[in-house]
Amino acid sequence: MTASPAARAPWSPQLGWKPHIIRRRDGRGGWSLHSAEIRFLHRHQGRYVRPWGVAQMDNGEVILMCTCHDGKSENTALAERPVVTFSRDRGDTWSEFQLIENTGPTRPKMLTDLGTGNLMFHATGFPRPYRQFFSQDYGRTWTEQRLIQPASNGETFDVEGNALVERDRQGRATRIAEIGWNFDRGTQWPVDPARCFLRWSYDGGRTWKDEQSPTGWRWHAEDGGKRYPRCASEGSLIRAANGWLVAMLRIGMLPRYFHLRSDNMEGMGSSVSRDDGVTWSPVKPIYEAGRMHGHLLCRPNGDLIVTHILRQELHDGRLLSYRRGCEALVSRDHGLTWDAGRQYVLDDFEFFDGVANMQAIVGHLASTQLDDGSILTCYGKYPTNGACLIRWRPEA
Repeated sequence: MTASPAARAPWSPQLGWKPHIIRRRDGRGGWSLHSAEIRFLHRHQGRYVRPWGVAQMDNGEVILMCTCHDGKSENTALAERPVVTFSRDRGDTWSEFQLIENTGPTRPKMLTDLGTGNLMFHATGFPRPYRQFFSQDYGRTWTEQRLIQPASNGETFDVEGNALVERDRQGRATRIAEIGWNFDRGTQWPVDPARCFLRWSYDGGRTWKDEQSPTGWRWHAEDGGKRYPRCASEGSLIRAANGWLVAMLRIGMLPRYFHLRSDNMEGMGSSVSRDDGVTWSPVKPIYEAGRMHGHLLCRPNGDLIVTHILRQELHDGRLLSYRRGCEALVSRDHGLTWDAGRQYVLDDFEFFDGVANMQAIVGHLASTQLDDGSILTCYGKYPTNGACLIRWRPEA
């Protein structure tokens, strides 16, 4: 009889980073190859581990936040519990996963490093009302929790991605901005659009103000002679080296995909604010469908990086391949353009289950810049039952 994943012992004492090749399109139909490293982290209680956030903190430690299936319930909404692990050597070794107490079943979204040992995350998905959790000791304990302030339409404020954190000279957060979303009561997904919001906090994420719904994040899509209102939903924020604010947004499903009723058919686009978030440019689509969960980083040389999930490779309504995995794009003009012709493929694999291609076989992603200049990206590669970690360096 085959042992369940929860009962298996570690396969080898030599587990850890292994050589890995990432590919980059050269803009001429070819590829360049680059050396990287890959590894997986598992918790041997429960069925699987899925990553949700990662950050290198000002004490040099890296915190990785995941969910672990408890091995009991068949309903993942009731089975997933948040856990954390820590590394003091840029991911070479990790502590045992530690369960975060008093959360109940939940998914820990938008892990945010607020400086000097302070962190927060949003506990969303289940149960409601949604809550925020705070730590003052570099993620060891999460004793403070608060209900997440609803959006201005009275509905829950859901998130996924990374927040913008403005800091003082000591590295402490002075101002935070986050993108959130919900649906107006009585609307029907996927035909009706989501509502997308941007808001700010000046007290470490406890309260939120100055909420807006940027008009540039709403548009209409035409199909069959009809016009459908569309909107962004989740998103990430970064301040570019020239001072602009840049948002990477999950964009609403195009009408040609409505009949599939799968949020894998949503896409990704960007928007820029040149006046500190007062106004925003119209969303510029990068991928019409199949790619989402963008996480933004600003490199020391001013380049912007977005890492993101690949759930379906689509163009003009056609499935181009069976690839799944995670990828990255670079902007060298402060977020105005993202060259998909020079895309990085950080990890990919072919998948088709013989029944339907809508299964979300990969999901959720986060990245952090390490103090040696490399990037640590984690994503959910579901067939492995573990957190997939890739340590890599973009070209200068």
